[in-house]
Amino acid sequence: MNKNKLTRWNDTIRYLNDSFPTAAPRIGDHINTIVSDNPTRESISEQLALGSANRVHKNTDANKNARHALRGLLLCQRIYFSEKWANSNFVGEPVAVPLSALDANWRTLSLNTWGMRSEASILDAIAMFATVPNVSASDVSVVAKLGPPTGLRPAIAGNLEACRSTFEVTGAAETCYRGVLGWLLKSGLVSFRWFMQNAAPTGEASLKALFGDGEVVWTSDQIFVDGSVLPDVEAGYIVHMWNENTGPAGWNGHWVISNGDGTFCGVNNGEVKAGLGRVQVLKNYSNNGTLRSQFEGYGGYEMKEVKGSGGFLTLVEKTPREATKGKMVKFNPLNLPGRM
Repeated sequence: MNKNKLTRWNDTIRYLNDSFPTAAPRIGDHINTIVSDNPTRESISEQLALGSANRVHKNTDANKNARHALRGLLLCQRIYFSEKWANSNFVGEPVAVPLSALDANWRTLSLNTWGMRSEASILDAIAMFATVPNVSASDVSVVAKLGPPTGLRPAIAGNLEACRSTFEVTGAAETCYRGVLGWLLKSGLVSFRWFMQNAAPTGEASLKALFGDGEVVWTSDQIFVDGSVLPDVEAGYIVHMWNENTGPAGWNGHWVISNGDGTFCGVNNGEVKAGLGRVQVLKNYSNNGTLRSQFEGYGGYEMKEVKGSGGFLTLVEKTPREATKGKMVKFNPLNLPGRM
């Protein structure tokens, strides 16, 4: 029996709510707040119609729940990957602006992947739009230790093939906080809904909107020297460090995940050569470098480049000495603003 547009919409909303009852807010209810007018709901509902296409389960009682699930997944992708919800910082934009991460043929691509899958398989994909129950902060460190973003397609934003059981942190890692965002999503501590609020954040306004203000670990009025001791930072906590002397242009600084033992996971790091008492840190990725080694680039005394022996540039302290204003802040990922 054919459904009218609003009936199809309401049935799909109900299915999402019933399938993920502990999601906060419930997925269906949340979508209803994003799309609140019936004309828009009816328009989007047309994209949820499955009919009798060859690439989807036939409309029989045996396939009823799989078809419900498929409509639920299409609705999540249509809303959360589009400008209805998604945002991103584009080059030159100080704040996030609406983003559509959907190709023109997104529906066909999604149906090609999910159209003949079982209900359980499709629910695994919808689960990307809900947090995983009972995830702890330390789980973020566990997944971050598995490796950096692959640098390969597809990008995370708009990934129509993603599902909880096999999700891989793909896409670019050109900034340190892109790695942090990918690991948060993989851990299940946040969902696509939270991630797509800003798929490519940069700058103080956008990053504070995502992470909040955090808790200070090292204040900028303390000079960080060889004998200084960093306070412990819990496993899975997000760490932001920067030099306040650099002003707004340098506020982004460096973002990593603490492993809870003085080491970190991060991408786009400050490189450190292995030596006596020093663990090597590669720029592209580290899962065992020390937080101290990264913070040394922001604390201590201001440096300048001079020509050394052989004409090579080397860093030396400025004279007269000028203290940096290195600051470190930590964030409990369980307390991220609007986490869902």
